[in-house]
Amino acid sequence: MVPLMGERRGTFIVLLFCFYLSFFTSDIAFALPGNWSEVTRFTGSGSEILTTDYFTCDHVEWRIRWEYIPNPQFSNLSSFSAITYPQGEDFWYTNAILKIGTEDTNGTSYVQNGNGTFYLKINVGWTESYIIIVEQDLDSIPEFPSWIILPLFLAVTMSAIVFKKKLFNQQS
Repeated sequence: MVPLMGERRGTFIVLLFCFYLSFFTSDIAFALPGNWSEVTRFTGSGSEILTTDYFTCDHVEWRIRWEYIPNPQFSNLSSFSAITYPQGEDFWYTNAILKIGTEDTNGTSYVQNGNGTFYLKINVGWTESYIIIVEQDLDSIPEFPSWIILPLFLAVTMSAIVFKKKLFNQQS
């Protein structure tokens, strides 16, 4: 049997809707250099273990810029770690920075889809100094959750199949 014009149009509309959803959900808000605002900073030197006060990131995208200067006498033994935990948590962490020695003594670690209240556990050894700056992207917006694309696509496909079967049964 030759497909009816209405069936083709319905299939076309369903496909068009699926393409629209796939393009709509792939939008990501990229941060421009001017969008970052400092939330808090932590500095220190020597060897210490420190649990910071709580800080709040209201926006979903934020970052930790960090740098440490190894002690020149024990530069290969210098260590730097900063682990980010959500408020009230001490096992599940959000972000971890772990460095030893003179390589990679600075960097930026990004956190996405993670607004809330956090604290850091900082552990440094044999450092001359360190600095940790937490910044948030003021223009960031939550992304459409990627896990929902497949169930949505399946639901639309199943609806189209049911609609097509009902239409076919009515014409028989």
